[in-house]
Order: sequence, then C-alpha cells, then structure tokens
Amino acid sequence: MIINKKSFSLIAIWICISGTIQGQQLTGTLYGTVVEYATESPLEYVTIAIIDSTLALGTVTDEEGRFELKKIPVGRHNIRISMVGFEAQILNNVLISSGANPSLNIKLKERPFELDEITVQPKPLKEMPVNRIATVSAKRLSMEEANRFAGGFDDPARLVSSFAGVASNIGSNEIIIRGNSPKGILWRMEGVNISNPNHFADINGFGGGGITALSSKMLASSDFFTGAFPAEYGNAMSGVFDLSMREGNSNEYEHSFLAGFMGFDFASEGPINEESGASYLFNYRYSTFGLLSVILPNIDLGIQYQDLAFNINLPTDKTGTFSIWGLGLMDESGTSPDDDTLGSDYKWQYYEDLTTEDSDFKTGIVGVSNKLLLNGKGYLKTTISGSVNEINLMGSRLDSTFTTNYPVENIQFNEGSIQFSSTLNYALNSRHANRTGFVYNNLSYDYLLQEAPEFGEPLATFADDEGSSYLLQAFSQSSFNFGNLEFNPGLHYMYFGLNGEQSVEPRLGATYQINPRNKISIGYGIHSQLEKLSFYLSDVPVDNRTEQLNKDLKLSKSQHFVLAYDRLIGEHTHLVIEPYYQYLYDIPVIDGSYFSMLNLKNDFFINEELVSDGTGSNLGVDITLERFLHKGWYYLATFSIFNSEYIGGDGVERNTQFNRKQISNFLIGKEWMVKNRNIFSASVKYTYLGGSFMNPVDEAASLEAKEIIEDYSNAFSERTPNSNIASLTFTYRVNKEKYSSHWSLQILNTLGAKEYLGYQYNFRDHSIDQNDDTIVVPNFSYRIDF
Repeated sequence: MIINKKSFSLIAIWICISGTIQGQQLTGTLYGTVVEYATESPLEYVTIAIIDSTLALGTVTDEEGRFELKKIPVGRHNIRISMVGFEAQILNNVLISSGANPSLNIKLKERPFELDEITVQPKPLKEMPVNRIATVSAKRLSMEEANRFAGGFDDPARLVSSFAGVASNIGSNEIIIRGNSPKGILWRMEGVNISNPNHFADINGFGGGGITALSSKMLASSDFFTGAFPAEYGNAMSGVFDLSMREGNSNEYEHSFLAGFMGFDFASEGPINEESGASYLFNYRYSTFGLLSVILPNIDLGIQYQDLAFNINLPTDKTGTFSIWGLGLMDESGTSPDDDTLGSDYKWQYYEDLTTEDSDFKTGIVGVSNKLLLNGKGYLKTTISGSVNEINLMGSRLDSTFTTNYPVENIQFNEGSIQFSSTLNYALNSRHANRTGFVYNNLSYDYLLQEAPEFGEPLATFADDEGSSYLLQAFSQSSFNFGNLEFNPGLHYMYFGLNGEQSVEPRLGATYQINPRNKISIGYGIHSQLEKLSFYLSDVPVDNRTEQLNKDLKLSKSQHFVLAYDRLIGEHTHLVIEPYYQYLYDIPVIDGSYFSMLNLKNDFFINEELVSDGTGSNLGVDITLERFLHKGWYYLATFSIFNSEYIGGDGVERNTQFNRKQISNFLIGKEWMVKNRNIFSASVKYTYLGGSFMNPVDEAASLEAKEIIEDYSNAFSERTPNSNIASLTFTYRVNKEKYSSHWSLQILNTLGAKEYLGYQYNFRDHSIDQNDDTIVVPNFSYRIDF
C-alpha cells in the first residue's frame, strides 16, 4: 500500500518516541537541513532517526527542510534519513558531544517506492561526493576526519595526502596529484575560484604553503577531485579542492577556544534571528612557533601567522538566502645570519648561513552570495566577490668578509580579482537535470620581480608591470538518470582576455550500477589552465632591450581518461580501483632546452622566450580500500603506481620532477568510550613515497665555482631516496554538562624521515653535500567547546 508523506512521518515519530533513553546521561543536539538531491529544494516531513540498537529518537523536518533533534546521549550514533518517495540514506558514527552540536546537510534522491521498501539497504553517505554530477576521482572530505586522522594536522590539504594518487611533503602542504605539478590544482570556496588559501603560500612550492588558513571549525563536508572533474570546474589541470563553509548554528550560541604549541584559536557561532534562521560563524587564529621552540630549539622564531574567516547566513522570505563570507590571512617570516659566530669555522658552512630573508604575505577574499529557489525545480546562485593577494620578499647575502650585504632577490607580487558568477541548477523532469553558469573574473596585477644574475651584481628585472585583464568561463552540464545508468555530458569554455586565447572543453561522466553493491564509471575531459600572469608579462632580453615575448602563450591543456570500479564490501568497507591516463599538451617550454612548465615548482624568475610546444603524460592506477568507522575501528589503505613523463623544448622524453612511481598509505585508528561519556582515540599513519627526480650535479664544475652547477644534459635523471613517513594522533574528549574539552597530541613525521632538497656547496669541507631536512612537528593542544 502507498502511505502519504505526512502519515508516514507521524508513524515514524510515534515509533521513535516510544523508545527509552537512559536517565541522567549527558546529551547533545543534532541539527541541519534536508533538501532534494537535484533541485536542492527543502523537503518537509523527512524523518531523522537514531537507529542504534539501544536508543530510539527521532524528529521530522519543517517546511524549510530544517530539523533539530535534542537530548541525544553523547557518543557516536547512526542516523537514518528517510521519506516516502525518496531513497533512504544513513550517516554512520555522527559524533554528539555536550559542547558542540554537529550540523548535517543532507540531499535525498527521489525514487517512488512503498513503505516496506524504505528500510532496504539505505545508502551510506560517507563514500558519496557532495557534488552530485561527479562520477569518478571524487572524494568527500569530512572535517571531523581532519581532526581524527594521523597526519591530517587539522589541515584539509594534509588530510588529502592520505588519498590514492596524492603525494605531499613534510615541510609544506603542497598537493601533487597523479604526477602533476602542485600548481595545477584549483582552489574554490563557496563556488568561487580563489587564490592559494595557505599560509606562506607559493614560496616553497606553487599551489602549496605551510598550513591551511581554513580552520576545520569553518568548513562543511567538501569535495576533492583528482581527475576528469565536472564541467563547472575550469582553469585547473591536476585537481580541484572545492571547499564549502558551513552555516552557523541558528538555534543556539556555541563557542570554542583552543591553545597549543602553535598558538591559539577562537571560534563562535549562533543565531542572528531565530525566527528567520539567520546565523553567524567566525574563527580567528593567531599562531607563532615561540612555544614550539621550547622543545624544538631549531624552529625559526621569526615565523608568525594569523587568519580570520567568517560566514553570515541571511535567509529571506521572497528573495532567497544571502550569505556574506570571507577569509583573510597575514604572515611574517624572517631569517638572518648569526652575527656572533659568523667567523667561526664551526658555524659558517653554507650560503644559507650568510643569507638574510624577510617576507610578508597577505591574502583576503570577501563575497556576497544569493541562492534563490525556483518553485521546487531548482535554484539560481549568484555571487560577487573581491580578493587581494600580496607577496613581499627581499633576500640578501653577506660577502666572504661579512661586511657587505648584497641583495639577491626582490619579489613584489600583488594581484587582485573581482569575480561575478551565476549558476542555474534546474530539473527539467525526473530524469534530466542541468547545471549551467558563467564566471567573469577581472584580474589586476602589479609585479616587480628582480634577481641578481651573479652574486654582487645589481638586481636584474624579470617583470615590472601593472595593469589588468580578465578571464571568462562558461559551462553547462546535464545529468540523465535512466535507473541503473547515469549519463553526465558537459562542456566548459574559457577565454583569456590578455591574449585572446580560448579553449572549448568537452566533459563526460557515466555510471552504471551493476547491483546495489557494485558499479562501474568512466570519466573524460579536456582541462586547460593559465600559468601565473607574471610569466606572460616577463621581460625577455632582446639585443639591448627587453620585450614581453611570452604574452601570446597558449593555455596549457590536459586530456583525462578515467575508468573506475566501485564496490561496497559489507556495510562498512569500500573498495575503489581507478586506472587513468592523462595526455598534456600546449605546455610552455624553452626551445632547445630541457625546461618545461610541468616541472616548475617555485621559480618566479623566468625571462626566456617560451613556446607552447611541450607535452607530457601520466599513466597509472589508484586503489583505495577503506573501512568506515565501525565499533570504534577504522582504516584507510591506498596504493598508487604510475609513470609521469614529459618532452621539453629539446624533444627528449624524461621523467617529470614529480614522478614518484609509487605511493602507499596505511592509516588505522581506534576509539574507546571512557565512563560512557568520554572518548579516547589513537591513530597512526604510515606513508611510503617513491623518490622524486632531480637534476644531477656537475661535481667538477661545482667544486671549481664553489657553488652548485647542475648537469642539464641529464636533467631529471637522478632520483632522491624513497621516504618512509609515520605520523601519530592521540585525542581525549571529555564531556561535561555545559561544555566539552578536547586534548590532542599530533606528531607529524614521528620517525624523523628526511626530506631531500637537492645539493649545496660546503665551504668548511670544500665538498658537495646533500641538502636535506629532518622536520618533526609535535603539536599539543587543548580546546574547550561551550
């Protein structure tokens, strides 16, 4: 028989409230929203139920799709979300505590069925990406995992290094995906393309930094893509980090304060207007390595950073929901020679011992978004945002007499952006939904990039320009649902106003559900990307003058082919196997040289003429086996084997710098309930990284010149040693009646694995030394949520 939605919800509530709950237990609250999968329209009368064997609690959503479930005993619980006519879903092991109330944002897919079918194998949400159009190489990112997983360090960028096909470094959080350069990643926030949101961004490596500027308190579940991403994503070749800010609690006020070795952090959220559902959320963090230096004296005391993020959510009756959001960060760092011991043979050894470097970084972005629902058929989301990004760095070095300090580099890198974007998401019928939109990005720049050709010589200018340009992107992608088969064709278009270059990029994804536990998927796409604007504007020497010969470079491009097999083993284990092939072309290279932009890591100074004749390829397979948290245990095992090669301007095929060949991760963790209210957890992660490739040293020439001279005729033929990296995380959560406290000890690179950085000339021994670094970072912290 068919029962209407309201009657079913009343039956469900009666079943839920008939259960018993242990008395005198500490409790928390669960709140959130439920919307329709394709249109994101709110759903009324959806049942939210706790399905633990010893507990029965439930509620239903209101007309705005919102719900609030109170008096849930602290600990982890399984949540079932169900409604007549929709596929039921389960969210396992939601953490309820007495000081911080979790928020859920659930999307239900329409599927007519009868009452007795509702409880048949509801789908777990853990393995499903947030973006419904994604078919392959997409991973949902949980901020709770960033806190719990060893090696995550409360940093989403470090957390994804546990995923298949992804490598990172110890000293930075740059993301190397399937052998691609980390500069190939796209960062998005609230649907807007943003600059690198990391502290000390782009100095040690383009695309990465020291640590994220985004606190895990600010972020909702987000998506991470490693290939063949949907049509709405452009200006990226390797991957996409699509971040979403969560909304603040619209029912009650919550606050959090954290103090640790690396600084302190304060967050607050709560209602602005309870009747309308308006809320605020903000987080401020100030960090210094001063406390950490007490136990690690070699940590540079000159490093400081701070950041502020906020999200204000303002629903209205007739004009949709407005949100005002933003992120700002400021960083400072500085190093200088030890003046007291410069003359000592036991102190001064390398050029870096004579170097002074002062730098500061500023990044800010603010946006206003409006999401307007369209009569249950879809929504229109429009955003206007502005951003600034400043890098100021000055480097100098003492001469051998320790009396004169000569400048060696000057980076004044200032960029601004004003973006306007609009996306229409619309369900044409029950089988066909479409997402179409555009992004207009006005780009302003002011560059002064200078480097000394030889030590002691005046700085030479590589780029000195000020102006503006624009980037226009448009896309459309449909999703056709034929029961077990889903087909998602799309198209992306990009136009670069500086030189008129454009790219038309077909995208395609398809999924066939063989049975409830097995599916196969394919993904294809052409993806293009701009290089840094300063490279187009570089001053190339021509006779006795300079010209901007690189202004007409083509967009770098990559074709992605992905095949995926996905199997759910039991109820809590997930297996994914993804073979892939990527062909890269129109890559900037230097004619007759080994150089290719595919290997560029952190060099701002390029003043040679580039041509778009380079190519490359990445071929490999990623395997993931994950057990979701169940009965206190969880694990994640990944294995990737791949080959990454390129052809430079000399026509020779070589390894790319990032061709590690093999990456393996194994992460395992356990939680224990203590006194029926507190949680102790431990997690350990082991990573095997194959060595990366580097240029060998011309030893004879280097010894004669007393500086490193590389052998470019055998570029990227030498491989660094393999790395074995282990990290640990221990946490203890104590729940009290009015608050909860959270003790945490995180140790990054516990065994002290070395990170290999190349070679340097040793003035003390007159030898060529391997330049490596051993970075072990412990962070002990205490957080109180109230």
